[in-house]
Amino acid sequence: MTVQWITFLLASLAIVLAGIKLARYGDALGKHTGIGQGWIGLLFLATITSIPELVTTVTGAAIDVPTIAVGNALGSNLFNVVILAVMDLLLWGRGPFLRLVKPYHVASGGLAVLLTVLVILGITMSPGTTLGGLSPFSFLILLTYLFGLFLLFRVEKRETTPEEDAQPAGLSLRHALTGFLVAAGVIIAAGIFLVRASKDISAATALSGSFMGAILVAVVTSLPELATSIGALRIGAYDMIVGDLFGSNMFNILTVFFADLAFRHGSIFSGLGGGASDLLLVAALGIGLTTIATVAIAYRSRRLVLGVGADALLILLGYLASAALIITRGIHV
Repeated sequence: MTVQWITFLLASLAIVLAGIKLARYGDALGKHTGIGQGWIGLLFLATITSIPELVTTVTGAAIDVPTIAVGNALGSNLFNVVILAVMDLLLWGRGPFLRLVKPYHVASGGLAVLLTVLVILGITMSPGTTLGGLSPFSFLILLTYLFGLFLLFRVEKRETTPEEDAQPAGLSLRHALTGFLVAAGVIIAAGIFLVRASKDISAATALSGSFMGAILVAVVTSLPELATSIGALRIGAYDMIVGDLFGSNMFNILTVFFADLAFRHGSIFSGLGGGASDLLLVAALGIGLTTIATVAIAYRSRRLVLGVGADALLILLGYLASAALIITRGIHV
């Protein structure tokens, strides 16, 4: 058991340090290439920081535990949204954080909600129907994700000003690219060790599985996003943070497609059984939190409560209520 805790702590430390560096290198790459912060976060950072979720989701499907596979994708999205509120807390009086980001993030938040709706439809509408061994809704998830990337690239290029593109990078292109690849490799490798160690700890503790899923495992699989967000906050790359978090939520839903590929008994939605209703609840809670964040970005409120944005407090309260409901119902996500 001691070995698992040492692995857990060392992997966590590696992810935090690499995540902070990854944000800096990503920002420099964006300035060298003319790609905006939001797009760097949405595509590159979101994909890298979501590797733990991808590993957990596909592994769950491969070992014939589809509820863990789909539940992990949906449950991680809850914690990713609450990271936005954590950023507001770290700013403390200089926010609200969501007022400082560009309005185009409403599009990525909306796409994250749309992808989650497709999962809900896959669970509720003819879950046993397959097309080439996969659910038709898995194909819809893949196509919607790819179209969403194209759409969001167009939106960000339209909203990014020439002055922002012209800002100096601070690091050479070679330095930024090398550093980005090394930091990304550390996050991917450490993330895999972290997920394995956390599951061993979960199995050996007296804590309930639903608590571990709602709290510890969700935090563990979202630790790369949290570390990268803190690093981006330090350099003022606010749009990179939201791009990473909403992009991670989109990618997490995309992992359901890969889980369906790994599931050997038809559509992955058909294997959920009695856990389907619980997963519908988790999906609905994720949609609720994402909607609050998206509306806050569009509304751009200046209201602070004890130095924290009112929207951040609402997200925090929503997450705590969601976690309590998950624990009370004994849902394993």
